[in-house]
Amino acid sequence: MPERDPQNLNFYWSTLFVRSLFEQGVRHVVISPGSRSTPLTLAFAAHPGFEKHLIIDERSAAFTALGIGKGSGIPACLVCTSGTAVANYYPAVIEATQSGVPLIIASADRPPHLRGIGSSQTIDQLKIFGDYPVFFHEVGEPKESNVSALRLEKAALQAFESVINQGGVAHLNFPFSKPFEPTKEYLDKIESENEKHAKQSFNKFKTKSATTEVNEPFWSELVSSEKPVLIVGPSATNDDHYNIAELAKTLNAPILAEPGSLMPSSKYTITGYDGFLRNSSIKERFKPDLILRFGEEPVSKALSTFISENKANTQIRFLNHTSLQDESLASTKTIRLTGILEIPEISGSAEKSWLRDWRRLQKDFDAFKDEQVHPTSPLTDGYIFHTLSTLIPKKSFMMLSNSFPVRDLSLFGEFDGKEIYVNRGAAGIDGITSTAIGLNAGLKKPGTLFIGDIAFLHDSNALLNIKNITEPLIIIVLNNGGGTIFRMLPINDFGKAYHEYFETPQTISIAALCRAHKIDHELISKPEQLVPAYEKRLDKPGIHILECITDADDSMAQRKLLWNYEPKDS
Repeated sequence: MPERDPQNLNFYWSTLFVRSLFEQGVRHVVISPGSRSTPLTLAFAAHPGFEKHLIIDERSAAFTALGIGKGSGIPACLVCTSGTAVANYYPAVIEATQSGVPLIIASADRPPHLRGIGSSQTIDQLKIFGDYPVFFHEVGEPKESNVSALRLEKAALQAFESVINQGGVAHLNFPFSKPFEPTKEYLDKIESENEKHAKQSFNKFKTKSATTEVNEPFWSELVSSEKPVLIVGPSATNDDHYNIAELAKTLNAPILAEPGSLMPSSKYTITGYDGFLRNSSIKERFKPDLILRFGEEPVSKALSTFISENKANTQIRFLNHTSLQDESLASTKTIRLTGILEIPEISGSAEKSWLRDWRRLQKDFDAFKDEQVHPTSPLTDGYIFHTLSTLIPKKSFMMLSNSFPVRDLSLFGEFDGKEIYVNRGAAGIDGITSTAIGLNAGLKKPGTLFIGDIAFLHDSNALLNIKNITEPLIIIVLNNGGGTIFRMLPINDFGKAYHEYFETPQTISIAALCRAHKIDHELISKPEQLVPAYEKRLDKPGIHILECITDADDSMAQRKLLWNYEPKDS
């Protein structure tokens, strides 16, 4: 048999793995070039059922795969060579597992007899990511036995099941000895077989549990509440949140859903909380007797404080992942969601005025916001979010960088029901543009990324991946002269030390960087330039960068105006 030929064994071994992933439903592979990973690379290349993304920077590759899994809920597979190549995946591994995004890593490695003796490009790759992966398997060197082949196929299944059921990363480590390349005849044979394999239908894996059931005392506690509030933080695509609105209807409760919660539009959703919930009189007036919490921990300081200040009241924490999410330690009860929360035929005790008063509060705050955020010169961050958030097409997505962008949309923009993604697992600024590129590739829909200048430069290698962009991806770079997020902290009062060591303004020409990558770029310095520049690119495939020069001082002053909101009837 040709697969038993030592020349073909590595490739045959990799082909079994690739086919098994395809049978589970994996459709994207992100490959970084390397020699030791040749068998895996050729096995994916020989299968027409996969969309291949070739990315030379492994850190960018990993965040691109993260974006694909974040948008689709199905893991992409990462392939790299041995050594520091796999180590560059680490930031994305942390983000994926902590935010519940499915991702599979197939790393090539030196065989055991080459480890620990100074062999080139060899590091200890066994459990290199520590406890972050939800599944790890040292595959072992390819063998001719049927038992070994079956174990490899089972490992692919285990990897897929683990990342779908638990959310996070599966890491399979593949040691290969030379030769890496199969014979030309055998490669042709496998390609022919894969043409047929790609056209077959398979029973894709499905999660086992369909519902989450809770006991009668739980529902009695809920329906007795007279002032319930639902809070929804950032969520993974596979999180079941569609019935949260139904629960809000049952309880006549407001939903405070953050950007990135992926909550559908609902008449129960209240926005503006990042401004008005900082006011002490409002917090006292709208003090809840029950808080139901979904998704990850909130980004909003106002929401986090609201949760902490109501520790004396009942708080029920619904968890989608295995790890505890309760930063404030305020939850009185936790419930793990293994599926859809079944809501019985019940009705809550809250008066109609409870929800009506929340809506009136939002309306009053929106009117105040509109008065404060208007076309000004110089341009401000708040004006950009306030203006562009209303222009985002319905059949597109938004990606928000960490630091101020994820907070500014919540404070200034309109986001109810919009498809918004954030990297809040570890909340770093690394890989933001790459994640947006992965979302664009996986979702096959236009997108808009809001990102600060420091985060944009931090992931500038993502611009090497423009060939992966088939839909419009408009990147709004908020160039406000450095890491102005630190202006929220006491270190801002430290003068020169703050400016030099924390805000760190850069002198890189973003326009020149775009020219080097042959990417469309336009400089925006006045409010009247913003909308025309954005709208004319909505239907143009590829990456477009709008570099918005905003005033950091005016932007901060505008935020403080909204943070210090006082209701008219106070």
